[in-house]
Amino acid sequence: MKSKVETGKPSIVNTLLLSVATALLVAGVGAYYWFQDLAITPVRVVGLIVVALAASFIAAQSDSGAAFFRFLKESDIERRKVVWPTHQETLQTALMVLIVTILISLFLAGIDWLLGAAVRALVGG
Repeated sequence: MKSKVETGKPSIVNTLLLSVATALLVAGVGAYYWFQDLAITPVRVVGLIVVALAASFIAAQSDSGAAFFRFLKESDIERRKVVWPTHQETLQTALMVLIVTILISLFLAGIDWLLGAAVRALVGG
């Protein structure tokens, strides 16, 4: 059995940090709508982005927030390793999918026609 060694912050500190970040984000969204008649939209959007960045920074100070941002960083590293197909490979794959789809639909249409003919012959239609 593994025992987890806690090297992070106490859970009350983590909870407090995440609560402050959530409250800040909720307040930012509320202010965005509260000031819709008083400020032009670009100013409100910039304000909301600043509040979201501040809330993200506060949340990142908690253990779970740090783990989440570490996950995002590692995901970006993995995304950069993806090798995308060339234009020619994409066209060839799309053409193969189209051909196989047409062949399978013709095959199923033939089976449907044969079974329909068999049922009509059995019932005397």
